[in-house]
Amino acid sequence: MSAWHSQPPIPLQPRPQPYKNIPKEDSSTTLYTEVPNDEGKIPLYRRQTFRQKWFGGISRTLRAFVTVACIVLIINISWLIYAKAKYGIKDGFGTISRTSCDAVKSSNTWLHFFINILSTLLLTGSNTFMATFCCPSREEVDKAHQRYRWLHVGSFSWSNLRGIAGRKSLVVVILACTSIPFHLLYNSLVFSTLSANEYYYIIVTEDFLTGAPFNLTGDWQPRFPGRSEDRSSSHFFGKFSRRSSAPSWERLDNKECIQAYSDAFVSSRRNVVLVSNIPSDENSVLLYGDADMTSEMTSNWWICSKIKNDGGVETCSPDKYAASASTWEVFDFPIQYCLSEKVDSVCSVQFSQTIMYVMIAFNVVKVIAMLWILFRYDAEKILISVGDAVSSFLKYQDPTTTMMCLADKRNMRSFWKSKGFARTFSRRRQFWGTAVSKKRWFFMMFSFCLFLVFGIWGFHHIKKRGVSSDLKSLWKLGFGRVSQNTMVIYGGGGNADSTAIIANLPQVILALVSFVFMSIMSSLFLAADWSTFAFCPRTLLVSSPVGKQRGTWLLGAPLGWGAAFLALQTLLHWLLSQSIFVVQINIFNKDGTPVPESASQDESRGRYAHLSNCGYSPIAIVFSIIAAVVLLLLAVIFYFRRFPAGSPPVVSTCSAAISAACHPLSMNEEWMYGKFRWGADGGVMNGVGHCSIVSDEIWRQGYARPPIQGSVYAG
Repeated sequence: MSAWHSQPPIPLQPRPQPYKNIPKEDSSTTLYTEVPNDEGKIPLYRRQTFRQKWFGGISRTLRAFVTVACIVLIINISWLIYAKAKYGIKDGFGTISRTSCDAVKSSNTWLHFFINILSTLLLTGSNTFMATFCCPSREEVDKAHQRYRWLHVGSFSWSNLRGIAGRKSLVVVILACTSIPFHLLYNSLVFSTLSANEYYYIIVTEDFLTGAPFNLTGDWQPRFPGRSEDRSSSHFFGKFSRRSSAPSWERLDNKECIQAYSDAFVSSRRNVVLVSNIPSDENSVLLYGDADMTSEMTSNWWICSKIKNDGGVETCSPDKYAASASTWEVFDFPIQYCLSEKVDSVCSVQFSQTIMYVMIAFNVVKVIAMLWILFRYDAEKILISVGDAVSSFLKYQDPTTTMMCLADKRNMRSFWKSKGFARTFSRRRQFWGTAVSKKRWFFMMFSFCLFLVFGIWGFHHIKKRGVSSDLKSLWKLGFGRVSQNTMVIYGGGGNADSTAIIANLPQVILALVSFVFMSIMSSLFLAADWSTFAFCPRTLLVSSPVGKQRGTWLLGAPLGWGAAFLALQTLLHWLLSQSIFVVQINIFNKDGTPVPESASQDESRGRYAHLSNCGYSPIAIVFSIIAAVVLLLLAVIFYFRRFPAGSPPVVSTCSAAISAACHPLSMNEEWMYGKFRWGADGGVMNGVGHCSIVSDEIWRQGYARPPIQGSVYAG
């Protein structure tokens, strides 16, 4: 036997009575008696630094997140009161600003960015509360272990709800449910209302512009018979011929004309005169029609009227005609140039009072749930981190996990079934991904695939409408901008509030992806931190640090990575809010007056006074997919990272596997707040060794060392 094997282990200390301030449920096999925290007599090794006292405790972190939730609530209420007083409410909607459409689109983008920051702060706090109070106490862990079940420590898991107190489970479920409306509605609280002008398109001869006579009463449009209301518009045409040289009319070449009227939602222009070089002695008006905003949203179809069967909503692509603008024809009439009536484009940023009320109500419920559980349960008695569990199991050893020191998360049940059998230690390097169950990996990949389906559908929709899918064409459609080809649903002058639910369904899927991603990352980093105990002295990562102990990670991962993950998720939610969104469009008549509400009831023409629909931005979808792929690649990269050779078993967040690694032969209170290592503790009996988390003091005295490849261990 080697010299190391012959060294006697430190004798096990006799079990004293548990210290009176320790909860009864924590009383098991104890290795030391804790010194009371008498005022002014706290041992040096248990004193807190300034950082630990004010920034390291979980209670202060939770209070900070409650404060954030209250601040978000105050902002929501204050903003609603201010908006109602300043802008007023009409039909459940308020107008924040009314200005040019370009300015509105820009301010709408930045308002959504601000909303996503508020949402991220609130939901991060809510998720932290869920992850904290979903974790078990020592009593709940002991009850689970007695039934040969284990609970997750240091990470959120729905399976824990069966093993923790019913009231805690209820509050966790409430916090989860109150997060859903924020994903479904918050991004649609503010939306831009655009303007779309109906207009006449008139094909005329050159002499029409100099006052030549015209006649609108004949068979002027053989293919598309005129409507009776068109006949009564002669006075408009007279104005066109007299005012076509006024400053409000702009001469456009063919390409500029096609581009100006290519979108069904024309906001900065109205009526257009198309000048043809075909002479006509009988009538200076060759043809005219009206571009009304109907349920089909095909008011620009006349641009594509040259080719037979071209002009349908799924086939008309004005960009094709812009490429050969010099030979452009409209209903077989060659066009020389256009005269376009310029008007001021007026759009607005609006908010929904109903959605604001819903958000405030759920914000209040969330704050109440946070406050109740914070003051009802002592977070410091919950095993929030792996370090908390190690500290508890070192102080009061768990008899249900003895004789299984090489137990890991994935094989915990087999270790329980064959308890006492020695296992061979292997220095084989394992992937970080083994710290997370296959179910969680599958769920994240499945959620990610659902997210990709949304993007694939968008590109299929664009292709179906005849729009080129190259990046240049997609960028031309605009970032977060709507066009006739990027409307999700045609028809229906629906309500913006109901449309918001459809527009934000991808946000719910993304929230699932983000939540599972952060849960996985937290488990991976905890497992990586655990592996380092085999190679260097490390202090425990606990929720309420004292002495040399480290505080838990605020964002579930080391600060740098946690901040990066949070920023990436915030960016993703914002990009998604610009990818699919509520579209509210107010329709104006050819003379600039709003279309009356009665027009919406004219089913024969399908006209609307306003449109509420879902629009999407293909280029924003591209950026969303890129950001989501980055998130997925990060997960894959971390999955294939390997623990160093000779690392301890991958216990991850498994309470039983953690407990199995916490059976040292000796321990005292001062060591509890110092550094630890994992290795073979004590000598060898009948060729079988014992591994455990041990104090660095034991290691430095030579009573513990790294386990040997191929040797067997138990105990």
